[in-house]
Amino acid sequence: MADYFTQFSCILDVGSPENARRAVDLYQTLADDLDHDDESQIGFLIDIITDGGGSQLWIHDGGSGEPEHVIQFVRRCAETFGLSGRWGFEWANTNGLHV
Repeated sequence: MADYFTQFSCILDVGSPENARRAVDLYQTLADDLDHDDESQIGFLIDIITDGGGSQLWIHDGGSGEPEHVIQFVRRCAETFGLSGRWGFEWANTNGLHV
């Protein structure tokens, strides 16, 4: 039987190291909201990239992820930090079938 995964990896620049630290709080708030409303776990991980000033977040699947949760998070960051311009990411649905 095949195992299916949704995989992605992208960068979001939130403008400053302070915003990056605050984004971690936004991430936790979204995780809490999802757990409370849908009884589901957040479908991605974030890490602050310390190289280059510390204003960038690495958003990734952690094994298998949920692109809709990423979009919700990025929209919250854009609203909170006044981000504008284009941002996007791609994901792939893969399977772990080994023959």
